[in-house]
Order: sequence, then structure tokens, then C-alpha cells
Amino acid sequence: MRLPRTQSRVAGGAPVTGDHAMHRLSVVALLVAAAPFAPVQAGERSHYLYVVNRAHDAIVSLSAAPAGADDRRELLAGTRLAGGGEAATVEIRGEDCVHDLHVVFANGRRALYSAFDLCRAHGLRVMPLPARDAQARLARTRTEERTAAD
Repeated sequence: MRLPRTQSRVAGGAPVTGDHAMHRLSVVALLVAAAPFAPVQAGERSHYLYVVNRAHDAIVSLSAAPAGADDRRELLAGTRLAGGGEAATVEIRGEDCVHDLHVVFANGRRALYSAFDLCRAHGLRVMPLPARDAQARLARTRTEERTAAD
């Protein structure tokens, strides 16, 4: 049993059969459905960064700024990223690929990942910082080596 085809007329007056009308309806439905996914601002794009905290202390602040700029934007929005492997995906908006990433830990220590390329790398593994005593010993050793060389 075949169903009768419906007909309608387009602007030129030519009849359009049901198959063509359904095709046009499908295209219109597709365009309407895709409209909410269009970018809000044409010039701004988003980069997504997967951050894993392998350090011992929680990360209490993670901010980003285009490389060399001072206008940092907070990425964690008041949440903490526990140490030992907790991870999160953060969004960084802007056209620039290269950013400076500033990390602040719960114990007050800070780390800077300068010139991080978001277009090439999509993940950041934050590793434990060297112990403060180790840094002091390393600095003392280098100073002693310089004075011995003079």
C-alpha cells in the first residue's frame, strides 16, 4: 500500500513533492538543532587542559595568563585539587596558545609553568616540588663551587 504524496508550492510556483519537502524540513531541523552549539563570540576560542596533581599537597589555586602578561584568570573557581593524583579538566578562553600557568599549594608554596603551549599539550602533570632544604643545599653547593674556582 502506497501513501499519497503531498504537494506544496515554492516561491517559483513549481510543485514540491513530499520527498523534497521532507528533505528541506530535515535540513531546516538540522540547522535549528545546531544553532545552540555555535560559538557565542566569534573571536574567542577555548582550550581545555587536563590537570593531574601528583604533588603531596592540594592545589588551592590554578590561574593562567597569556605568556608574559599579568592579567591572570582563576581556573579552579574556589575548588581544591587534592594531591596524590586528583585530576580535573579546566577551560582557558582566548586566542593565545602560549600561557603562563600559576599554581598555589595549600602549604603556601607556588609553582610557575611558564610558556605552556595549550595548542600542543592538552595535559599538565603537577609533580611534587623539591624540598626547601634540598634547594638550599643545592644553592650552597653551587656557591661553594664558584668560590673554590676563583
